[in-house]
Amino acid sequence: MATRLEMYGVDDEVERRLELAATIGLDPRKLLPANSGKSRWSEFELDAYLHGSMAWPKPQRRLGAGNGHSPGRQLAPSPGLMERSRQYAADQGTPREQSLSALGAAGKFLLTPEQAEGERLKSLHETNLLHSGAEEAFDRIVTATRKYFDVGAASLSLIAEDAQYFKSVFGPLREETPRQIALCAATVEQNSMLIINDTLTDDRFASNPLVVGEPHIRFYAGYPLHGPRGWNIGTLCIIDQQPRAFPPSDQQVLRTLAAIAQSHIDART
Repeated sequence: MATRLEMYGVDDEVERRLELAATIGLDPRKLLPANSGKSRWSEFELDAYLHGSMAWPKPQRRLGAGNGHSPGRQLAPSPGLMERSRQYAADQGTPREQSLSALGAAGKFLLTPEQAEGERLKSLHETNLLHSGAEEAFDRIVTATRKYFDVGAASLSLIAEDAQYFKSVFGPLREETPRQIALCAATVEQNSMLIINDTLTDDRFASNPLVVGEPHIRFYAGYPLHGPRGWNIGTLCIIDQQPRAFPPSDQQVLRTLAAIAQSHIDART
């Protein structure tokens, strides 16, 4: 029997996107495939569907290395993070230093690597994401991301001084990962979406402990998130234990979901 969506000429991909839009409370037109011409729904019909019986999915239990990430748990940043951020902030005393700081990530090329990292950590600290525990808004986005892409895990990660922490995570990921092996750290550094279709065929990651050992990452896609002044502070990412394609249509959805997460970050600062 044809579903209500199929009766309106909406194919599987569009149906999945409409359900995703309903789950996260997004205008469905933002998730429809660009120039697809596939949806023959009127705005009235879209609104009727989206305001029907669909409800927020209940968050699944987070799976760490045998432990759940409890909603009230606060992330524990590296002891050097706060001190380094405070120290660099204290150094912004001269007009030139203040001007360079005000330029944000756009002026990164004028800073030494150490200064740029200090500014990035300062930006992360200003969001208060590390110290505010789990939040429903981010959990909804991450849950919806994992469900939409049907992957092993999804997360909103934060890259601190020495480690990667998860603001929200659903799936078999550790609650804390050394920064030097975190795939999301590479996304933050390259300042664009990072897609690894098969980690075992990518020389950068084939010997990574998270690839050859638990959680045996074979596929990764992440999009950078930024804090004040444009500094990259983390990612919205998905992983799977099987290699897979990630076509432009999927990239569009991940980019849109990251933009939603970004809007919540922006509202905090």
